[in-house]
Amino acid sequence: MIRYKVTKAKLEQLVEAEAAGWLNAAKTKVEKFRQLQKYEEAQGTWSEIKNVYMVLQRGKCAYCERKLEGGELGKIEHDVEHFRPKSKVRAWPTAKIKQDLQLNYSFTTGNKADVGYYLLSYNIRNYATTCKVCNSTCKSDYFPIFGTARFVDSDNFIQLKTEKPCLLYPIGSLDTDPEKIITFQGILPIPKGNPGSENYLRAQVTIDFFRLAVTREDLLRERALIIKSLYIAFLNKDNPNPLFRDDAQLTIDLALSETSPHTNCARSFYAVCEKDIQLAQQYYQAAVTYLKSKGF
Repeated sequence: MIRYKVTKAKLEQLVEAEAAGWLNAAKTKVEKFRQLQKYEEAQGTWSEIKNVYMVLQRGKCAYCERKLEGGELGKIEHDVEHFRPKSKVRAWPTAKIKQDLQLNYSFTTGNKADVGYYLLSYNIRNYATTCKVCNSTCKSDYFPIFGTARFVDSDNFIQLKTEKPCLLYPIGSLDTDPEKIITFQGILPIPKGNPGSENYLRAQVTIDFFRLAVTREDLLRERALIIKSLYIAFLNKDNPNPLFRDDAQLTIDLALSETSPHTNCARSFYAVCEKDIQLAQQYYQAAVTYLKSKGF
């Protein structure tokens, strides 16, 4: 995961340019939900502003950083995801998820709620676009927290922060920059910082929740390919042959850009290349071995 920088004012501007009048209509709907004390409508209209987040996120899933199809045709691949669920919240992890992912946390991750965060159903700082695996399979109606109380009837982000959400929200500056607390050892994401600290645990839960390190072979394969090409490029960045040197620099620039898939993985690996080339070589060899073992 990486952060996608945008201010609230700029996001509002982008939404209004995409769908004039959407923000005012959203306010009217939310006031209705406030009176009902729950989310209730036949069909939501957040898909009307899906393109805002697709462009903002450079066509990538907010959570796994896979590159999805762009433009009008790509809208079918992108889901508008409510960070805090709008209708209800299920307790996570379930017994099956615990078994499947072999989870054994020493901390609680919040209770279920029969009513979701209805006041955030049309809050543009509660949206992101994601792939269908991250949204439908992994995220669904789950929203784990370290805190003891859910503020489903609040749209005050200062208060909502005291819930101590386990997951990271990568849009704007409401939350911690994911790159500050999640890094990579080769193709595998790991938490940064001191084990047991809140940020460390948030990173671990986010990695587990979206299955960023296990079961999702496409993610591992794509990261392995990036590491393979980035390592060769690093070795050739000072090549006396300008053709090889320029090609290497282009590969590096593209891999480290936020427009490319798996930017956090690429940046983490490149930092290792600059600091410890022998360790980088080990990660490179492990990536190649992985690709060969899977027949890629």
